[in-house]
Amino acid sequence: MTDQAAGLRAWADPDALQLGVIGEPGDDALMQALTVLPTSRGGCWQALRVDQLRGPALAWMLWVDTAQIDVADLYRRVKRALAPPAASSPPTTGTPVTLLLWLHDGGTSTQPSLDSATTRLLANLSMTLKRFLNVELTPDLARWQRCVPMPG
Repeated sequence: MTDQAAGLRAWADPDALQLGVIGEPGDDALMQALTVLPTSRGGCWQALRVDQLRGPALAWMLWVDTAQIDVADLYRRVKRALAPPAASSPPTTGTPVTLLLWLHDGGTSTQPSLDSATTRLLANLSMTLKRFLNVELTPDLARWQRCVPMPG
């Protein structure tokens, strides 16, 4: 069971770091993921789905259920969510938006194993996002954290 009070504190905390979540995670799974995400200066993440954002998100996560990957749907979701910020610079120039690829297999593993076909599909998605939207897709938490512009 997740700590629901921690979730409520994150909602009530005006200093919480807004994390835009693209995809459809369950609340419990999303709360578990938040405990793994790195922050700086003792901050906490407030995960908000695209339709819940109350302003620009500091960082973004693409939630992928490994049991049912639809690359075309993932691309459309990312485009709807990030095309306005990503469009501020042409795809080949400017600072890209870094999108954390969060793979979820329904279990407790934070790094589920993928078959080679799924790995190729996600690599293709990554190249397509970079080429057309200037969005870099990364499953690496440390790399993602380095790219997140932390306030203060």
